Amino acid sequence: MRWRRTLRHVVIFWNVLAPFAAITLVLGSYTWLGLAVVVVGHAMWLTSTMIPSCQWCGEVVTSLAQARGDGDSAGAEGQDKEVWLTIDDGPHPEDTPHLLDLLDAHQAKATFFFIGAHAKKHRKLVRQVIKRGHEVANHTMNHPQYWFWAYGPGAADREMDECQKVLGDVADVTPRWFRAPAGFKNPIVQRHAEKTGMRVVGWSARGRDGVVTDKEQVLQRLYSEIRPGGIILMHEGRVADNGGRLAPQVLGALLEWLGKNGYRCVVP
Repeated sequence: MRWRRTLRHVVIFWNVLAPFAAITLVLGSYTWLGLAVVVVGHAMWLTSTMIPSCQWCGEVVTSLAQARGDGDSAGAEGQDKEVWLTIDDGPHPEDTPHLLDLLDAHQAKATFFFIGAHAKKHRKLVRQVIKRGHEVANHTMNHPQYWFWAYGPGAADREMDECQKVLGDVADVTPRWFRAPAGFKNPIVQRHAEKTGMRVVGWSARGRDGVVTDKEQVLQRLYSEIRPGGIILMHEGRVADNGGRLAPQVLGALLEWLGKNGYRCVVP
């Protein structure tokens, strides 16, 4: 939407100009006003960056309806019990093959948000995902989860572009979805995603399996948050508390639960 682009430009330029305006105001004995200019600018930047579903500075897809172009609001999927299963941080040689087998067994589809460096190393797994009817998407080249939120144009653009190139070369597709590490996407990231034809994707249900390794705890949180038309977030690459691979254990139980409750896993 145009208002998002306008607000994004305001936020970017405000934060660029705020230090100069603040110095001018402080020198003119307007100290508190100078501080207010800086604080407001940072607050707008950090809110749009650190809240994964915040759409102030660009669209964040948080429902199937929105992904399909049927509306902006989450959960507006009518009576269809469909969900979009998204799996981050792969490909992983100990997880991805098992996840694909589970998805096949339940006739479910998913979108894999791959890290470019992993995809470059495990090319056959990327191709298997495509061959078996699933979708690959951009999750940055190196997954700099602690600092990506603070990246400027050069670094952020490289992370996104390099992953896009790797996935394009390996899978012979052009990914249309992007998810930032931990969902933290600053206005610069939003701008580049739009420029390169990608849409930023969030989620509506997650089990926090990026940090929680107790299978049951992950599943119970997912069950409580899943709704028709929602986007489910999972991660590859973790070991469960019981010593097994976390992602296959969670996905197997999740797919059973979804089937029993009349849900289908689809991609937009």
